Amino acid sequence: MEQAEIINLHNKKTGQGPALIILHGLFGSLDNWQSIVRLLSTDFTVYSLDLRNHGKSPHTTTFSFESMALDVFQFIEKHQLQAPDLIGHSMGGKVVLKMLSMQAQKLGRAMILDISPKVYNRGHDSIFKALFKIKLEALQRRDEADLILQSEISDLVVRQFLLKNLDRQSTGGFNWKFNLKSLFENYHHILEEIKFNQIISNEVCFVKGEHSNYIEAEEMEELKKTFIHGQLIEIKDAGHWIHADQPMKLLEVIKTFFL
Repeated sequence: MEQAEIINLHNKKTGQGPALIILHGLFGSLDNWQSIVRLLSTDFTVYSLDLRNHGKSPHTTTFSFESMALDVFQFIEKHQLQAPDLIGHSMGGKVVLKMLSMQAQKLGRAMILDISPKVYNRGHDSIFKALFKIKLEALQRRDEADLILQSEISDLVVRQFLLKNLDRQSTGGFNWKFNLKSLFENYHHILEEIKFNQIISNEVCFVKGEHSNYIEAEEMEELKKTFIHGQLIEIKDAGHWIHADQPMKLLEVIKTFFL
């Protein structure tokens, strides 16, 4: 086990009811989930977290699924949560899977959004290339950054998602909310397979977007050998960012699974 310092994660607590922890994906933050969190807050006490090197959580040179899992376990212990339920999207989903592989007995049910435990090929190199082209010290306006991103990223939605991380400083100029250097240097860790040495008896629901290829329906048969109470749900007319593409359909799936 790596010797990484466990950090205190920036978080927001909303609502009342059973504890539900939500973990965002790569380049994301808890802010991406606030519209859905508001809708869940009537039924759950929702804890939305910024994972390390994202949002308002501390920046570290160490960045791996194990380090992120240990951060969340510390959060659970600090807040005295008893077997909380979890939702994780993409990288956040793999963090939940890593937690299940480490100490499943400390967790409740889990919903894994558009990711599986398998190893993935590199898929963010054009994003990293575009982000490194932006020289923060010379940047005057947010739209200048968008123009630079356009050279590598044609998708407006992706550019807008990334630019939410551009933080204007009170002293002038901009900073990234995420730790770009650490994310790039440790990117290979985010592609790694999450390995399981035991059967997982927690209820686990994998959710895929119809137009996404991050997880395929055929994988579920193999996954059920590890996740004996596992299931797969497909959300129509959604891509990888299910919570942005079909928030109300996802909300219905969440409530059906957890309530």
